[in-house]
Amino acid sequence: MTCITNIILTTAIQDGAWMHSDYGSVDQLNDYLSSKYQGTRLYSVENSAGGHKTISCDIFVAAVDYLNVDEFIEEFLKIAWQKPEQVQLLIKNNHDLRFTSYYPNV
Repeated sequence: MTCITNIILTTAIQDGAWMHSDYGSVDQLNDYLSSKYQGTRLYSVENSAGGHKTISCDIFVAAVDYLNVDEFIEEFLKIAWQKPEQVQLLIKNNHDLRFTSYYPNV
């Protein structure tokens, strides 16, 4: 039996990105996921948005089996987001009916 946790993360466009980084601040969460969950990472999906305009944020998603949600949220809260007011983390476990929202400390 599995216990999948769905993660959606929205950020400012290229929040914290620098010359040698793909996604700046999000790379820190990807390092955590990759080391703890067999190479799992958050994938950018904003280029898949429909409509005739470009979406005005970055959107990342992942599905993680047996995620330690409390530990993941701790990692999320450690990040020094460039624009924390534009960051939202949504988490939904198998047994949840809806996503729970988390925000960085501003």
